[in-house]
Amino acid sequence: MNYPKKQSLLAMLVVRNEADRFLQPVLDRLSILVDGIVILDDASTDHTPALCRAHPRVVRFERLSAPLFFHDEAKLREKLWHLTVELNPDWILAIDADEIFETRSKQAILTFLQQTQYELITFPVYHFWGDLRHYRVDRWWHPARGRTACLYRYQRYRTYHWAPRTLHCGRLPQEAYWTPRLDSAIPLLHLGYAHRREHQAKYRRYLYLDPQGEFCPLVHYQSILYSRPELRCWRGEDVEALLWN
Repeated sequence: MNYPKKQSLLAMLVVRNEADRFLQPVLDRLSILVDGIVILDDASTDHTPALCRAHPRVVRFERLSAPLFFHDEAKLREKLWHLTVELNPDWILAIDADEIFETRSKQAILTFLQQTQYELITFPVYHFWGDLRHYRVDRWWHPARGRTACLYRYQRYRTYHWAPRTLHCGRLPQEAYWTPRLDSAIPLLHLGYAHRREHQAKYRRYLYLDPQGEFCPLVHYQSILYSRPELRCWRGEDVEALLWN
C-alpha cells in the first residue's frame, strides 16, 4: 500500500570547515534528491557558513559559537535532529558533508519513501581511498561490512533518545534503529579518505578523542595508516563528474 501524497524528505548534516573540501558539490547533489537541507555548523572558522546560507536548497542553518563535536558528538547530532524534526518531514536523510549518492540512485531512493513496510534504510559505504577511482575492501572497510543507517521515516508522536556516547553515536536516535529496516544495495560514496594528505590528521583526531579505544577498536583507527590497503577499482558513475560537472 502506497501513501496517497508525496512524502517530504529533508537532509540533515553537521559541518565544520568544509568549504574547501566537498561541501558545495555535496549540497548540489542533495538538492536534486531532497526537498530541503538542514545544517548545523560546528563553529566553522572558514567560509562554510556563507556557502551554506547561499545555497538555495538549505532551508535551515544554525552556527554554534563554540565547537561541540570534540566534547560530545551525541549532543551535537541531537541538536541537529531537533532542528530538523521541528520542520516535520516525513523522511530524514542523515548524511555527512563528504558523502554522495550516484545520480542513478535517485529514483530508487525516492521509491523507498512510498513504501510502508520499512522505516529505516541502510546503505553500504564505499570508502574512496587515496583518489576518486578506488575504494577500500580490506577488513572493516569493505562495503559489505560497513553499512550506514541514514534514511529514516520520522514519527512525530514517538519519543526519541540518543545513545549515551560522546563519539561514534550514530546519526539517528536509538529508537530509529529498533524499527523495521531494509538493507539496500544502493552505494553511499564516502570521500573523506580520498585525499591521502588527510589520513594522518584523521588518525590523530580519532586517537585524541578516543585514546583507549572505548568507542571503536584501536586497531581500526590504526588501519587508517596502513601502507598497503586492499583497494578495488570503482566501476560505477565517474565520481569526479558527479562532483564537478
